[in-house]
Amino acid sequence: MATGTPTTNSHSGKHRLDPEIEKYRLELNWTKILDTLKCAKVSEYVKFLEGEAQLEYYLQQYPLTDYRHIEQSRNDLIRVENLLKSGGSVRSFEGQCLLAKLYYAQSRYDECLTYVNLAINSIPNDINQQPNRSLLLAEIYALNGLLLEEKNENLFQINHLMILNLDIENSLIELAYQRLPLLHASSNNIKTAIEIFRSYIQNVHIKSLETMRQTLIKQYAELLLKCVCKGNYIPIISSDDKTNKNNRRSS
Repeated sequence: MATGTPTTNSHSGKHRLDPEIEKYRLELNWTKILDTLKCAKVSEYVKFLEGEAQLEYYLQQYPLTDYRHIEQSRNDLIRVENLLKSGGSVRSFEGQCLLAKLYYAQSRYDECLTYVNLAINSIPNDINQQPNRSLLLAEIYALNGLLLEEKNENLFQINHLMILNLDIENSLIELAYQRLPLLHASSNNIKTAIEIFRSYIQNVHIKSLETMRQTLIKQYAELLLKCVCKGNYIPIISSDDKTNKNNRRSS
């Protein structure tokens, strides 16, 4: 078998990836995957892998948050859409996520929302054990929030506790980080907005938040000045303060 060739387990019908390709997928190294697939025998799953790599590589160059390339993407991603669909992506969680991202890039928001909902309704049980899938799910929640915002919905549905565990630079998720507390604030959910800002600021171990930290702190301060009276403000209690307080109670 050629290196990097995906194979199929005839007993289970499930695809088994060459460890090299799986390694590249975990590294988000899409160019390496595309190079490896040049030697692979064409199959439905090879089409899916090529479509995935082509789309993700394209979005590395033209992020979903950059709306200047919508018209360009409608032409550039025609073949990618065909690859994903011919690779059976419509039926899989990963494929549904990828198609949702593709349609968002092309400003085909109704189709994007269809695949966002399909993906959310088919989340695998082992999602937390698959880094790639966890990232896709975070992106799907972010897309869901952006689509709801487009429709002037008053709820930005994204699991911020989950994306806080993703230590990766991703423009879509970074946008979701910033929008989420502000949209809660605009819906008068001030307490929730404050809690989210605090969770961001306190998670100093997440490197991907470092580039946004000053912006988040500024937004948090503006929210407090605008919406919170001094008498109603509840200070952040550090872990050391909690420990000291508990010690005083027990003594």
